[in-house]
Amino acid sequence: MKILEVCVDLDGGGIDRYLLNYCSRIPEIQFDFAVVDSKIGILEPQIEALGCHIYRVPRQSRGVRANYNAIKQILTQNTYDAVHVHLGYRGAVALWCAKRCGVKTRIVHAHIAAEPESAKRRLVRKGFTFLVKRLATHLAACGVDAAKWVWGKKTYAKGKVIIHNNAIETAKYAYSKEARTTVRADLGIDESTLVVGHVGRLCAQKNQLRLLDIFSEMHRLCPDSVLLLVGRGDLDESVRRKVEKMGLTDAVRLLGVRDDVPQLLSAFDAFVFPSTHEGLPFTLIETQCNGLPAVSADTVTPLVKLGDDVQFLSLSQSDTDWAQAALAAAERGHNFEGPLRVAEAGYDIDREAVRLRNYYADAIKAGAT
Repeated sequence: MKILEVCVDLDGGGIDRYLLNYCSRIPEIQFDFAVVDSKIGILEPQIEALGCHIYRVPRQSRGVRANYNAIKQILTQNTYDAVHVHLGYRGAVALWCAKRCGVKTRIVHAHIAAEPESAKRRLVRKGFTFLVKRLATHLAACGVDAAKWVWGKKTYAKGKVIIHNNAIETAKYAYSKEARTTVRADLGIDESTLVVGHVGRLCAQKNQLRLLDIFSEMHRLCPDSVLLLVGRGDLDESVRRKVEKMGLTDAVRLLGVRDDVPQLLSAFDAFVFPSTHEGLPFTLIETQCNGLPAVSADTVTPLVKLGDDVQFLSLSQSDTDWAQAALAAAERGHNFEGPLRVAEAGYDIDREAVRLRNYYADAIKAGAT
C-alpha cells in the first residue's frame, strides 16, 4: 500500500506527532507527505529516515491553482492507493485533485472542533464541508466532537465517520524521575522551583497570550516559578514582547520546537492549556500518560479526560481562578498510573496502529471494487 498524507507541516504539533507515531509502526505501508509549509519541520528527518518522501506545495492563500498543480504533479508522478487529507473542511482542493487524478480512496480527517467563527464564516465552512463530503470517499475525525462539528451530527449518527485515536507510545511518556532531574539541570532550574509547562503551536487558538496573564498571577502567588513554552508559530514575537512588557523575562522561557517533549513533561509540575477551541488534543493525552496534572479550558471535549489529572475551567473565569487551580494541581504531583490508564482508554499506539492499518486496507479494497 502507498498513501499520500496531506497536512500543514511536520513541525512537532499534535497532528504531526500523530502521523509520525503511526507511519513508524506500519512498515508495510509506504507513507509520503505533501506539506504546505515552506520551513523544514523538526520531525522531517525522522520521517525521511523511515523511507517516506516529503513534498512541498504552496499554500492556497498564495494561489489555489498553484496549490492544485503542485499536488497534481505529485499524484501524476507517483501511484498512490489512497490520499489522506488532514485539513478537514479545508481539504477540497486536495480531494478534488486526487479525484481528477484517479485516486479511488480519498480520506479526509477532521482534527478540530468548535472553532470560533462569525455567521459569515460559518456559512463558508458549511459550503466547503458540503463539497468536501462529496469529494471524499471516507470521513475521519480525531474525536466525537470534531466528527460532529465538522461533518455534522446526522452524518456521525449514521456511522459515516470513523474515529482515529491520537495514540501514543505509552512507555515513552511515562513519568521519569531521572528525566526530571536531567532536564531541570540542563535548563538550570532548581528542584524546588515550580515549573509550569505548555506545549503547542504559538497561535491564537492555543491562546498563549492569555496564558501569560495566568502565569503572571501564578508568579505573584509563587515567585519561585517559571513558565516553559514549547513550540513556535505566528505569535512568537507577540509573546516575546508581552513577556518583556510584563517584566517576566527571567521567569518565562520560550524553548521553541523540541524533540524531547516526554522528558519535559516529567520536569513540569503543572500544565496549563487555555485553548480557545480544539478537537481532541493530542497533548492532553500525553500529559495524562505522564501523570502530569493539567488545567484546561472547557472548550476541550470532556472525552479527553481519562481520570482526575485534567481539570476544566472556563475562559471567562479570572486569571486568579486559573492560577489558583494550577497551583493546587501542582501540589498533587504526578500520577504514576498514567500509562496504564491511557492504554486502557484506547490510546496505546501499538494497539491502534493495527487498527489503522486494517482501516487503510479495507478502505483501499472498497475503492478498488
